[in-house]
Amino acid sequence: MIDLNSASAEELATLPTVGLAAAYDLILYRPYLSWEEVEFAPGFDRARVAEVRAGGATLGPPPQERALTEADRRDLQA
Repeated sequence: MIDLNSASAEELATLPTVGLAAAYDLILYRPYLSWEEVEFAPGFDRARVAEVRAGGATLGPPPQERALTEADRRDLQA
């Protein structure tokens, strides 16, 4: 299971229909409180969100406020 609220770009890219570019879009629109909110990420309509869910994506609780880590910075700069 890959949590859309906490997974790295590389982890998100392994989901069906999600490549690295779409993974970065998912990261930029975090946190997601519901599956309907995922549809606000560019290119993620209802059908694509359903495929991602079926492929093993989950929505864990949004992370608590925290400073960006070096890994986060690398993911966003790539």
